[in-house]
Amino acid sequence: MRFETRFDRWLVVLVVLASIVTCVGLPLLAFLKPGGHAPPVWVPILPPVLWLIVLSSTLPQYYEVREDGLFIRQGWRKIFIAYPALAGIESTTDTRSSVVFSSDRLLVSTRDGKRYLIAVVEDDRFISEIGRRSPHLAPREFGLGLRF
Repeated sequence: MRFETRFDRWLVVLVVLASIVTCVGLPLLAFLKPGGHAPPVWVPILPPVLWLIVLSSTLPQYYEVREDGLFIRQGWRKIFIAYPALAGIESTTDTRSSVVFSSDRLLVSTRDGKRYLIAVVEDDRFISEIGRRSPHLAPREFGLGLRF
């Protein structure tokens, strides 16, 4: 079962504005700088190349609840977590930057200490699907956790 990524509009607008400022504004300032020297040729090329690298490392994003485990796709990263390796899933809200473009996130933690931030559109359904496939996880107030 595939789950789509949640995107906060305000965060997407902020990223678009930041990309416009860095791709257009900074090179324009470099060309308009007093002193008569033209900036190096890489000045107008570098910001769009960096944004292309950043966006391709974060997009596309989706999450699949498979028969044998959870599959997380975030740009170049393809992460597979077998259900027995899951230690918990808890909801978290945070406005700090991350791989996901939402402040309403889920923190997926594994038994070996790894942690992944994801943002799922249907987070309640997602958590219930993981809970059905992971009998070692018990419902908690804000997600799932290991049974004691």
